[in-house]
Amino acid sequence: MNLSLKQRAILALSIGAFSYAMLSVVIRLMNAGFGPFTQVYLRIGLGCLLTAIVFYRKIRFKMFIAVSKRDWFFLLLMGVVGYGLSVDFATLGTLKTKLLDVAVMASTTPFFIFFFSILIFHKSFRKYLFLFVLIAFYGVCVLATKSLTPTITQFGIGDFYVLLFALGFGFYIYGRKMLSSQLNTYEIAVITMAIAFLVSFLVALGFREQIAITGFFNPSAFLGLILGGILNLVATTLETFAFKHISAVAGSQLLLLENVFAPGFGFFFYHEYILPVEFAGALLVIAGVWLYIKYGED
Repeated sequence: MNLSLKQRAILALSIGAFSYAMLSVVIRLMNAGFGPFTQVYLRIGLGCLLTAIVFYRKIRFKMFIAVSKRDWFFLLLMGVVGYGLSVDFATLGTLKTKLLDVAVMASTTPFFIFFFSILIFHKSFRKYLFLFVLIAFYGVCVLATKSLTPTITQFGIGDFYVLLFALGFGFYIYGRKMLSSQLNTYEIAVITMAIAFLVSFLVALGFREQIAITGFFNPSAFLGLILGGILNLVATTLETFAFKHISAVAGSQLLLLENVFAPGFGFFFYHEYILPVEFAGALLVIAGVWLYIKYGED
């Protein structure tokens, strides 16, 4: 097929959404043999290594020392906050809540991008967009508390962790949009994964989480590690490419497809049933995000 750059970016993010949903399964597989922070740096480290090996002909390692200070700032922002710390929070959240909750909470990233636009870049906006934010926020509360009259004390810690992931991922997207064209997709992917690996490794050290060698001999954990490395390669390279050719908010909208895959994985692998109130909350979140995308500005 002869696809345009925009069409390829749309396809790339669609595959990325599937990969993110599958990574939730990977997290639970690896939990059988590794601590939450340890499994993060193992997955990211393997993904970085695989990316460097698979795409080594397209990676100009000598260019890394010529990267501008401005680009290094955004690469560090992407690697530290948007990748390393964000994936730590996503991992903690996935281990403590349903896969549906993970996908829906993660889909709130466009709203964080919206607030970045206002607070950092002082972009103008239409006041009624806040209505869509409130709809989605109410949906988040309903989903997290399993009640149509939610209270903050009922908010699940797992859902809170995933919201922190959504916030951090917003930094990744904006960092990617602010980078110059000096580096290509694969070079950016390798650099950000290397930074994220170091950050997640330091977090594991900070929490005194030790790696268990026996984890590598656990079939579930080892399968999760291999799948995690491959999915990190796929998701990072595809989304790094896609966000160069598609708007930040529109790209985040495409990642909403994760909400289609996640409930299926949750039911098939873990027999997670969706309560009517959870379904209502998820619909409110998705509706709020969709309305924002439809009537908002990039």
